[in-house]
Amino acid sequence: MENIYTSRVHGFPGNWTASLVGNGWATTSTVLSRGVAVMMPQEGLLSLVAVLGSSLSLVALVFAFITYSLFSDLRSVSGTTLMNLLAALFMTQLLYVVGVGGIQDTELCVSLSFSLQYLHLTVFAWVTALSHDLCRTLRRNVHVEPPPTERAVGAVFACYSLLCWGTPLALLAAAYLHRLQPPPQPTPTDNHFLKQYNCWFLEKDIQLLYYLLPVAILLLMQLYWLAKGAALTRDAPSLQMEPRRREKVKRRRRMQIVLYLKIIALLTAVCISGAVASFTGWNAAWIIFNIGHSVQGITVALTVTCNCRIIGLYARSIKRRQKTLLAVSRSNNTQIISWSPVPDTV
Repeated sequence: MENIYTSRVHGFPGNWTASLVGNGWATTSTVLSRGVAVMMPQEGLLSLVAVLGSSLSLVALVFAFITYSLFSDLRSVSGTTLMNLLAALFMTQLLYVVGVGGIQDTELCVSLSFSLQYLHLTVFAWVTALSHDLCRTLRRNVHVEPPPTERAVGAVFACYSLLCWGTPLALLAAAYLHRLQPPPQPTPTDNHFLKQYNCWFLEKDIQLLYYLLPVAILLLMQLYWLAKGAALTRDAPSLQMEPRRREKVKRRRRMQIVLYLKIIALLTAVCISGAVASFTGWNAAWIIFNIGHSVQGITVALTVTCNCRIIGLYARSIKRRQKTLLAVSRSNNTQIISWSPVPDTV
């Protein structure tokens, strides 16, 4: 981490030119005063925002993951799917921080680019799995089907895991084989393109075929499942519930759909800004990508944990613990008063 903090955050002398910038653009301005070049640390501010935002995102993602692993009520198919999404986001934020300071080694730079592309695809894949599971749950409630057995739940989650971790891996292998093919005309600037964007993106053709196109397909699937879920929410069970209970269930399901839409909108905005920055070199898009990617982890973590259900689970857990401690203290006091057990005779 020395290159991040010494050359980016603290402005270590001699390293300001290797900046957190895109397309050769530098936010550092030079002011000549008495014949001395003074460097203005606007670029250092952007680097500081990226590092601090990513650090907060990592902490928030760990807290969200622990929350969903603590309570048994949250360890359903959707809860476990969400835990995998949080894990993929955590690894994405961690590798993103590694590239903030710039990487000089070419092989390490290529490895980081492939790893980030794989993790970004897994994030979108797990969001798609969440959308599909929501639609499947709503369909089962509308038709008043019995809850699935443990074996059925395990089979569904196994399918999700195979698709969400395996499909991006297959795309990654195809992208690697594509990069091994020699181009018709040698372009020695490929590695320069990777380092130019802090090793966060692969070449444009690989990025378009093996990242942006699959992401677009996943986005269409997500919107389809959520639209179908919204239609099922509108036609929610109307016979087996009283009107007040029915409206409460509908409102809760609408909030869940809106929650997924917020996550999709955030991830899509970060993806689009990164694509625009790498393809066009637009400076504003590059800034939006850096800020958006650094705070996406904490935004998603707060979105899935700061709700009434999670707060209620924590409140019930605290009350249960207080009751247990009170019962233990009362039993100890009763033992002392009644001399139970009876003390040994001398």
